[in-house]
Amino acid sequence: MTFKPNAIFSALFMGMATFTSHAAISSYSANDMVNPQGGVVVGYWHNWCDGAGYKGGNAPCVTLEEINPMYNVVNVSFMKVFDVAEGRIPTFRLDPMIGLSEQEFINQIGELNKQGRSVLIALGGADAHVELKAGDEQAFADEIIRVTDLYGFDGLDIDLEQAAVTAADNQTVIPAALRLVKDHYAAQGKNFLITMAPEFPYLTQSGKYVPYITALEGYYDWINPQFYNQGGDGVYVDSVGWIAQNNDNLKQEFIYYISDSLVNGTRSFHQIQHDKLVFGIPTSNDAAATGFVKDPNKLYAAFGQLRDQGQPLRGVMTWSVNWDMGTDAAGNPYNEQFIKDYGPFIHGQTPPPPSEGKPVFSGVTDSRVLHGNEFDALAGVTAKDKEDGDLTYSILVDGNVDTSRLGPNVLVYSVTDSDSNETKATRLVEVYSQKPVFSGVNNTSVKIGDSFDPMQGVSASDAEDGNLTANISLEGSVNTSAIGKYTLTYSVTDSAFQTVSTNRVVSVTDGSTCSNAWEETQVYNGGDIVSHVGKNWKAAWWTRGEEPGSTGEWGVWRLDGDSDCGDTGTPSPAPSLSLSGVKSSYTTDDGTMSLDLTLKTNEPMSVQVSVVGASVISGGEAQLNVDGSIKLSLSLSNVEAGAYTLTATAETDSSETLIQNAAFTVKTGSVTPPPGGEYPAYVAGTNYTEGDRVTGIDGNIYECKPWPYTGWCASASYAPGNSLYWADAWDKL
Repeated sequence: MTFKPNAIFSALFMGMATFTSHAAISSYSANDMVNPQGGVVVGYWHNWCDGAGYKGGNAPCVTLEEINPMYNVVNVSFMKVFDVAEGRIPTFRLDPMIGLSEQEFINQIGELNKQGRSVLIALGGADAHVELKAGDEQAFADEIIRVTDLYGFDGLDIDLEQAAVTAADNQTVIPAALRLVKDHYAAQGKNFLITMAPEFPYLTQSGKYVPYITALEGYYDWINPQFYNQGGDGVYVDSVGWIAQNNDNLKQEFIYYISDSLVNGTRSFHQIQHDKLVFGIPTSNDAAATGFVKDPNKLYAAFGQLRDQGQPLRGVMTWSVNWDMGTDAAGNPYNEQFIKDYGPFIHGQTPPPPSEGKPVFSGVTDSRVLHGNEFDALAGVTAKDKEDGDLTYSILVDGNVDTSRLGPNVLVYSVTDSDSNETKATRLVEVYSQKPVFSGVNNTSVKIGDSFDPMQGVSASDAEDGNLTANISLEGSVNTSAIGKYTLTYSVTDSAFQTVSTNRVVSVTDGSTCSNAWEETQVYNGGDIVSHVGKNWKAAWWTRGEEPGSTGEWGVWRLDGDSDCGDTGTPSPAPSLSLSGVKSSYTTDDGTMSLDLTLKTNEPMSVQVSVVGASVISGGEAQLNVDGSIKLSLSLSNVEAGAYTLTATAETDSSETLIQNAAFTVKTGSVTPPPGGEYPAYVAGTNYTEGDRVTGIDGNIYECKPWPYTGWCASASYAPGNSLYWADAWDKL
């Protein structure tokens, strides 16, 4: 996923769950292990000079202090084995050609940390010789800790490619070592970031990268797959067909459907939680063979679709910051166009301004709405025009969405400017309902002559309807007086008339193949066999406290056949916390609003709720005990226009931390600066136009720049006098 100096290799990965607007950078110490809050823009940094591009361009060597501040995560490339004669343990060495001493490099990492930016060490690269073997876990963990403490890194990114993904024992040794490292820093009250950059074809349900993900479940912070260099690889979508990664005509469709497949674990892809998915694309055509997004609006639109269905991604990743500052084959600079296109969008969800001519829509993206919920066709939809400015209130909508009926609905939006230029856009809105989910229907065994209740421990629930256990119907029976296998069929129907059925096999046995029952506190070594939930399980390596049946296909416990132990218990469900009811957009005229939400847990928990974003609001925090489902209404004041995130954090009895986020935006009426010498304070999210003047936080007067910079004036990332890049959008008077 990277380039070697003066040689072309496969380019790197990239990688909105929470979008948070940052008007100012937080204060950190250089010794802190910095974790980014909200959306991330990840850029890889070359530990070499003058990399050759796919189109003949050049990527210069740059120092860390030269990296655009909107890259809030920088991955130093690479930690690897430089000489196989030195052993198998990867390490990091600063290339002296960069022009930095080791101490200067350490100091620059510290400076980025002070700005609230994370610096990770990336493991691997396209030419990596990483082949760890069983027994290397502690030695590799020790080297990661040494390198981290020496340079001040904030985490590690797994960027293995090609043969290195499955080489030797990498799939088990690397996750085991990283768990040791994460635990080491957790004991110091720090979170060592763990991220990954798999090539996306390896993320199918049986893909080569799945062992890393499953082995690091609960340990990794996000995954930024490489959605480039894979040519014709893609995703198959019913009614659409095959969407290849390198099909520029279907770029929006590819970004949306591959992300939707991953965050929902559908279309044969492994599931990655939406707030842990960072979308990786190359910086330019020189940075990768394929995958460059020629029209950023297609990514904006796809990300909008995911946000509107309640599954915003965490951000974007790119290979690389050097290519963003590089030149093409003719020597023309790329002028950091990547970070200019995506930095403001990720940090403030503010796309660049529209072009001249016809009005331009924003927010008219295909979306989904839950069955029975309200749908506002104009929520989040805006229209702008170069000459007329905001035309949102002139938008006409043809069609309606019937949320009482499952299926697609088509809306046609139109708006006309003062020059009679009309723009139309079509939007597909799908009314959907999540299907019921069963628990406790594991295959099991019972000894002959024992009693068996087929409904004991069995339940069904639905995201919209709640507990549906009382509605379960059962077909089949179990004769515990006769040895044999019996099939039970459980069915349940929700309010949207969706029926789900599942089969369960119950074995009546004489107990002749009974193994010792699994015990939570017992230590097991590789090869040990236990009985649990009607099955025999074999340990693949040392383990304690990990429940058989819960560690996944590549986890420590492997299925080893049926058990005759009569164990009819079912695994305890993992603690869960869900957050719903937060709309994607709100409007306030006086700075006050009500935020209604629902919290749901499957066991008693203490939940902390907080709202952060464009302004320091009042009434945005609450602490409450939740056992089941509870509705909460927050009365917010001092709310300014901009992007916000509501975060619900719960602590379980086992000291596990559960976090749920919901992003939303707040709109207000536009602010027109009064004439004369006094100007209003800058308000993030306001629809400023060319020539508008405001008072910055430093007390100085600023004027919004003319086209094409006007659209950035609304973004908190360009807040005048209070951000690193305000001069790109404002003139100081």
